[in-house]
Amino acid sequence: MKPTKKKAAKVYIAIIAIVAVLASLFTFVPMNFGSYSFTSLLGAISCSTELGGGVYAEYEMDGEYSNVQINNSIQIIKDVLASEGYLSSSVYSTNQNKIRIEIGYPLKSSSLKASYSFLQAVAVGDFELRSSSAEKDTYVVGSRHIKSVELSNYNSQTYVVLNFNKDGEDAYKNLLSVATTVYVCMGGQVMTSMQVDSGSTSSYSSMPLSFSDYNSAKDFAMRVKLGSMPITLAKDVVNINTMGSTLGFGSMTANPNAKLFGVNATKIAGIVAIVLVIILGLVFMSIKYGVIGAFQALALLFDTIIALILLWAFPWIEISFSSLIALAFGYACIFASSLVYTSRFEDEYKQGKTITAGLESGYKKSVASILATGIALTIIFGVVAIVASGEIKVFGLITCIFSMLSMFSSLIMLPKFISIFEAFNDGAIKPYRLQKREEETHE
Repeated sequence: MKPTKKKAAKVYIAIIAIVAVLASLFTFVPMNFGSYSFTSLLGAISCSTELGGGVYAEYEMDGEYSNVQINNSIQIIKDVLASEGYLSSSVYSTNQNKIRIEIGYPLKSSSLKASYSFLQAVAVGDFELRSSSAEKDTYVVGSRHIKSVELSNYNSQTYVVLNFNKDGEDAYKNLLSVATTVYVCMGGQVMTSMQVDSGSTSSYSSMPLSFSDYNSAKDFAMRVKLGSMPITLAKDVVNINTMGSTLGFGSMTANPNAKLFGVNATKIAGIVAIVLVIILGLVFMSIKYGVIGAFQALALLFDTIIALILLWAFPWIEISFSSLIALAFGYACIFASSLVYTSRFEDEYKQGKTITAGLESGYKKSVASILATGIALTIIFGVVAIVASGEIKVFGLITCIFSMLSMFSSLIMLPKFISIFEAFNDGAIKPYRLQKREEETHE
């Protein structure tokens, strides 16, 4: 990278300082502005139940069901949870007569209300299509007749499309043969009704329902999926409460305001691993390359801020223990990428080049290897983030982000910080703790 002139270097230093301070405040520091409070970007990122506690719900099954029916229902609930952003949730049955759902504890009160509302909606009851409001006039039952539920858009209108299986097609056809008004029911309660002209229906394989906005359609589709599970949950017997984190120091049912709520050995071990990677990397860089260690620390600050902004931009992300492993691995990738550049610079200097020439030629010789490794990791873990689900999806996304940051940090930020420093250093060797080969030989 070309040297920076002193005048430009002073401007860069001012800009970097201002951006670093402001970005750090909004990323790491909670703030209050009168009636408005800001949790910070870091505080707005949710943790899974194994790290930060959560909200759980227990539902009693309304009847006796086989393992296949229970497992299929659990999978439907998991799919709905994933679509709602709860990727690290846990769903399982207890004693063959209850379903338990555990989701990460939301940090904002509005999110907590949304989580409670969602957990209450899980026990929505059977989805039914009737020819009247009376139970005896039920023709289509979700658990027996609905194959899938889809969201679609046509002419700026949002639709929920109910796709029927073979028995469902016959039931829907029979319904339209006796009624022009179809009653949509959830848990025995009429949700809405609609006029349907059987003469205009050429196919009975699906039923489209139009909605005025996407959110209403999405919420209805979610309820239809839950109301079409092979099992029925008793909506009047639901236990919803907060819970401490897995392996936590508190009890499983805990007060979110309690001192030790969400504190556990797993989180501590993960954070310690990340801190150790950062400290060991910076200590090595400082001992080996002197002032470059300080520039690496500054680059890591910006790397962390950018990573947190990107993670915050994905509201469905819940940080779990595997995410902490991904973060530690990501920081290790950044250090490894930086070492490629600094080692090339050291080699060029030991061949007799000046500091300025060594920095420039070392940069050019390191670009190819840094890009090759960074792009390969970005593609590999980017695919994982796209095709995987749950914690693996989050692991892939975090690693993909840090793979891109390793290239940005090593090819742009770190060299730029060094070039700014060189505007005042004038090629002095001492700050870099380097020795020429002939000096090493004499020693």
